[in-house]
Amino acid sequence: MVFESMFGCTRAVAESIAEGMTAAGLPTVVLDVDDVLAHDDVVARARLLVVGAPTHMRGLSTPRSRALARARGGQGDLGVHEWLDALPGLSGRSTAVFDTRSWSRFAGSAGSRIEKLLRRRGAEIIAPTQAFGIEGGEDGRATIDDAQVQLARAWGGSLAAHLLSPVH
Repeated sequence: MVFESMFGCTRAVAESIAEGMTAAGLPTVVLDVDDVLAHDDVVARARLLVVGAPTHMRGLSTPRSRALARARGGQGDLGVHEWLDALPGLSGRSTAVFDTRSWSRFAGSAGSRIEKLLRRRGAEIIAPTQAFGIEGGEDGRATIDDAQVQLARAWGGSLAAHLLSPVH
């Protein structure tokens, strides 16, 4: 599991997805995109690569949107987009995508962009992109409801069950 998170919401979702996957029998390693380059071997051996990011300005974060988030107290330098750009081909690799976003009809989706980048590298997307809702605070920092964290755990379990099923 590789994720990008500025304020902790996407991290909470990633960790919950991993809990669900592990509970369903698929041990999972969770890596922040800022730390993933030091763990290329873990990514290379993964049976399933799950990638997630927050939605910034209607899409996947950019250096500019991350700088704006850091100005509001966010964390992180490297983005999922830059990491995926540096990855070699993923031909036939099983992947899944999630994002965090507001429920506004104008919110956009980081997940759709991640999915396109993965497909371009030949990855097999095993499930539709899963969105998890966040709420924006007055200070511009996002928060996530416990129900979304529970949904993430259940989604992780379903990913593992799909991958581990004898029909797959």
